[in-house]
Amino acid sequence: MATDDQHLPLPMEHLPDPAEDRVAVRGDFLDFYDREYHLLVRFLLCCGAPKAEAEDAAQEAFLEVWARWDWVRDTVRRPSLYLRKVAYHKYLRPPGLRRRPLPATMREQEPPERSGPDHAVLTDESLDVLAALRELDGNSMIAMALRVDGFTAVEIADHLGLSAQKVRDLLKKARKALRARLYPARAKEGGAPR
Repeated sequence: MATDDQHLPLPMEHLPDPAEDRVAVRGDFLDFYDREYHLLVRFLLCCGAPKAEAEDAAQEAFLEVWARWDWVRDTVRRPSLYLRKVAYHKYLRPPGLRRRPLPATMREQEPPERSGPDHAVLTDESLDVLAALRELDGNSMIAMALRVDGFTAVEIADHLGLSAQKVRDLLKKARKALRARLYPARAKEGGAPR
């Protein structure tokens, strides 16, 4: 049986503050951005994107994910994998579609200071690895780029729409091709680098 007290409105101090909720949601997204930006650019570089196009596609992907952040955060099992899928599709679009001007609200805001590893400083060895990755076929290149980012064969399979065994085969083929390209003397001897 309900009492009259249960039908009274809550005092104002017990009501959630929508502004505080949005600040927390924005903070969650900015943490996600800090964690994922350089990894996303690296993923796109591993998939064959030139640096400028990788950065453009990453920014566009973050804009799209931000627009759907509540859904992504609450529904998607691996938001970082979803982000890579969005960014890869952004990269594959024709160049004219990729280079849209930012909305006015985005141009007016000062970008927050970002910390983390600087992906712009690449060593010669990194450039050699990127060049070798670009020589792989499409699915092998994407599978290896996702594996470098720490995703499992099952997660990669789900992303690519393949079986986990097919992904393991692609990774094995990619490792063999990379070893032959990056360490030709050792590949001929049958030894693998440590």
